[in-house]
Amino acid sequence: MSIYGLIIGIALIVGIELIKKYNKTISYLDILFILLSVLIGARVLYIFHNIEEIKLGIINPIAIWDGGLAFYGGIIGLLIALLIISKYKRITFYILSDSILLFLPLIHAIGRIGNFFNYELYGLPTKLPWGIYIPEENRYLKYIEYSHFHPVYLYESILNILNFYLLYKLFKKKLKPGIITSIYLINYSIIRLLVNTLRIDKEFFWGIETSNLFSILFLIIGIIILIMITKNKTQLAHFFSKPVMIFLILLALLSLFLKIDIPIKYQITLFIFSIFLPVATSFLFRYFKLTSDFAVSEQEERPRLFFLFLILLFISFGISLKTGNTQLILIYTVINITLLCSTLLTMFWKISFHMIVATLCLFVISFLLNNPLTYLLSLALPLVGWSRIFLKRHTLKQVIGGFVITISCILFVLTFINF
Repeated sequence: MSIYGLIIGIALIVGIELIKKYNKTISYLDILFILLSVLIGARVLYIFHNIEEIKLGIINPIAIWDGGLAFYGGIIGLLIALLIISKYKRITFYILSDSILLFLPLIHAIGRIGNFFNYELYGLPTKLPWGIYIPEENRYLKYIEYSHFHPVYLYESILNILNFYLLYKLFKKKLKPGIITSIYLINYSIIRLLVNTLRIDKEFFWGIETSNLFSILFLIIGIIILIMITKNKTQLAHFFSKPVMIFLILLALLSLFLKIDIPIKYQITLFIFSIFLPVATSFLFRYFKLTSDFAVSEQEERPRLFFLFLILLFISFGISLKTGNTQLILIYTVINITLLCSTLLTMFWKISFHMIVATLCLFVISFLLNNPLTYLLSLALPLVGWSRIFLKRHTLKQVIGGFVITISCILFVLTFINF
């Protein structure tokens, strides 16, 4: 057995034991049926993508232990199996799907490590220190002259672990059945859309990248399920106000680290001044009760904290100038001008800082990834805004104000400042 097959086996054993522990109604026979459905679905979609190679004998359609599983095919097989089991055992579908999809990100994260040993699922060439070496015989001809590439499998593994952590936290709250299922579909679709921007092993169907097509489909399905199930609007509002915001911030940070190619010393310095110190400052303000909450909801509490943020981000801007990277300089220019304007404005009128941060994150993601599909994330903006209004943290005018001032600053920089 190959190392890839061994790692997949370990991932499945871990997943099966966890699923059995948290859902006593699932038997080992059910799990076997689910596994067969997943493998068949994943392999069928992979074969569909690589039919020419199979005809030429390059790929053995049976040898799944050598790699070659299309994840979304597995998801389709999984959902079909769960639907059959739920009907046969008369179990609510969402109770069953929640217990499986809760642990799927963890299984997926472990399984992705196997791609390292097969020299597959690597991304575009990179000079970043964590770029992985790919032997010449395993490189795509288009990139034969490059030696190091983005470890896309590792990025996806890390994001899946974060997804599992979020789902598990939600699971512990004993939310309504279907919430875990919907959030998994939403989160993984976004993860896949993000990592696909770095992948080079892409398949197309009618001119559209197949993986992105499935990601959009499952993203829409996840959102529909979430809206249909969540009759408790307060829970839904808290979800868009906090977890979605955190997710957008993480995606923006990941986009920066993946797409901005600068020396490691600058990366560390920027991390300290742009992320670590602002977060630490927020915690200190909260600890010493200088702010009533981490969102700094009270208008009078904002100026001192925002001015400290400005100082730290101005230092970060200076560091970005040192790098000479025009994309990075532009991003920090936008952030600094936006924060300066919003800080001055908030002294007289409270605006939604959530909308400012969310809009900035979406700008960074779209600007760096330069993929039209990332614009789908803009659907999160009205939902974040609605959540702040529903939770009575802001008025409609304050939400619109946060969005307008951020967009205005972005357009100003893009229009009038040349780098």
